[in-house]
Amino acid sequence: MPQFNSMKDVKEYLENLETLSRLKPEDYALETGMADTIASKSKEDMKFTQIRKFFGHIKKIEVTEIKGKKDTDTIEKNKLYLLLPELAYGVGRKVVNKEFYDVMKICLSGNKMKTVADFRRFIELLTAVIAYHKLSERRG
Repeated sequence: MPQFNSMKDVKEYLENLETLSRLKPEDYALETGMADTIASKSKEDMKFTQIRKFFGHIKKIEVTEIKGKKDTDTIEKNKLYLLLPELAYGVGRKVVNKEFYDVMKICLSGNKMKTVADFRRFIELLTAVIAYHKLSERRG
């Protein structure tokens, strides 16, 4: 399992992936994995409500665009691209962590998300980030 000691490690790993569906659950779901690192490194200057709000938009896209499709179907990216300015606005208002924005930008733009399987893996990653963010709030 790769080591994710910093957001730089996370970004480099994601940039080197061919697509998000190549991301292995053990790389992001386990404690000290990618999701835990993203959560712990962004908790200081990013409130849980901001991640939840972003996740709500992702889940809405899942319900309206993805439900019932096969993993191999291609994904329409326009609605995903429109999430980036929303996150950028949050960075400008200092309610979204810049490095969190950079990670989401890697996931949402370019060729990382081509198929429904990639989108589903992105949702799994984001779900794990939310869980670890909540845990890190309890840790203090």
